[in-house]
Amino acid sequence: MLPQKQWYDSSTSDPEQVNRLCRDWDTNQYVAEILLRRGYKTHQEIKSFLNPELKNLRDPYELRQMREAVDLLQEMIAEKRRIVILGDYDVDGITATALTLEFLNKCGKLDLDFFIPNRIKHGYGLTESSTDILLEMKPELVITVDNGITAVREVQRLNDEGIKTIITDHHLADPALLPSGIVVNPNHPECNYSFKKISGCGVALKLIMSLRKSLRDSGWWTTERPEPNLRESLDLAALGTVADVMPLVDENRILTHHGLLVMNEKPRLAIRVLQKLKNVKTITSRTLGFQFAPLLNAAGRLEDADMAVKFLLSNDQQEAEKMAKILDATNIQRREKEGEMLETALALAEKQEQNPALILTSPEFHEGINGIVATRLVERFYKPVLILSEWAGKLKGSGRSIPELHLKNALSECADLLDRFGGHAAAAGCSLIPENLDEFRKRFFTFCRENIPKSMEPKLHLDGCLEFPKLTSLFVEQLERLQPFGEGNQEPLFSVETPELPFTRLKEKHVKWQVNGNVEIIGWNRAESYAETLPSQLAVNLGFNEFRGRRKIQLNIQDSRV
Repeated sequence: MLPQKQWYDSSTSDPEQVNRLCRDWDTNQYVAEILLRRGYKTHQEIKSFLNPELKNLRDPYELRQMREAVDLLQEMIAEKRRIVILGDYDVDGITATALTLEFLNKCGKLDLDFFIPNRIKHGYGLTESSTDILLEMKPELVITVDNGITAVREVQRLNDEGIKTIITDHHLADPALLPSGIVVNPNHPECNYSFKKISGCGVALKLIMSLRKSLRDSGWWTTERPEPNLRESLDLAALGTVADVMPLVDENRILTHHGLLVMNEKPRLAIRVLQKLKNVKTITSRTLGFQFAPLLNAAGRLEDADMAVKFLLSNDQQEAEKMAKILDATNIQRREKEGEMLETALALAEKQEQNPALILTSPEFHEGINGIVATRLVERFYKPVLILSEWAGKLKGSGRSIPELHLKNALSECADLLDRFGGHAAAAGCSLIPENLDEFRKRFFTFCRENIPKSMEPKLHLDGCLEFPKLTSLFVEQLERLQPFGEGNQEPLFSVETPELPFTRLKEKHVKWQVNGNVEIIGWNRAESYAETLPSQLAVNLGFNEFRGRRKIQLNIQDSRV
């Protein structure tokens, strides 16, 4: 089992620099130290971070083959050729599909359609099965979003049938599996785009940014066909970026910051419906990651993701509310299935306790939930995890990793044993035949033993130690200037002493301390463990809880120690 995390107080910085930042930016010591630790030292760096501006987005034409993609797409639009968008079934792919569809629909009366593969029937992205469907749809151009970077045979098959392709993706490329034709991907070996961590939806946004300007230069936009305001599409880019756990730095921070502004100032119908359904007042990156994204993801995990695309683009209140309820019910079903799978996975994990990683298979595993269960096991055991479902004579699944092991590289070492694989350092997927499982497991474990340090200690880095009397609304407001929080820009984490007051149970599962009239501490799902042993220290995030017009400072427990 995962050993207790070691806490490290990271709040040591050059006092002279800290004082200078406090003066220059009218902020407190903690915020100044956090900025310095995260690499923001000069006035310009801090200004760009605290005030993300759209003008600081890179020129989309820095992406390899963007010019060729725009020229081809513009030609297809002008000649009203049939265009089909092939998306992915996760939120990044869903939002990328919706964003591209929404823009192209504003370009005139086009022959336009989209297809999201079913995770189980067709597999991920541009596969042989999804190519069969595309051929039935008779497109003249296929645009992939958030997939396609390794689809060599499938692209060739489409091209042989006279169908042109534009591949837009952000996944890591395999130099031995690069499709022909137009490929727009910052992670293509020949692409010099300096920011490699943009989402699939972000790449799709870059494509339509370039296309909009090219159409403007050609005189395409008229009074009857007005030029779209792409700021209104940034909500989709923010949702895709956060849901795909892209680092919220650089361009991702800009897109997410402005996307959240759009959601809170002028939300589209789907976002308003989600707000009402989830009882959300102010939308933050946490709202996107923990409330909106799971609901949209559920469609692709258990059903078809088409509904999620239609929901995001809906202009009919009744229709949108109906779809939201279906998506919510599907997500509840997903959580129930996840609980069952986790129980099975934990029983199987006990038999592999001595291995450097976990590779678990079961007929009970649902392919759409493998990644979530893998994440839960990584949190529990702190080792790489692959969860594989058995279906149609194949093992297919998802993996999650720890910072010490690059999962895509580990799978690359076993490429000859796999039918397909792809992904990133922290998350990846693969498929193989059952006959190769033993050898795959053996080779994967060997790679892990050779590349994971023998002595590992899960770490928790704190941004300081707080005393309750110093917790003021101004302090929390200054911390919130660092939003949006997420991967690459973690929410600040502080230690506090556990109050000597007894806690209150909430719904039997949660704990709450009311420290004073303005400060409360919440521990989700901690009632059982705290009833046995009360910790002496808590690691907490800070925020506001607004209820019935009253605002309190809320400390949310992330870890605790005796």
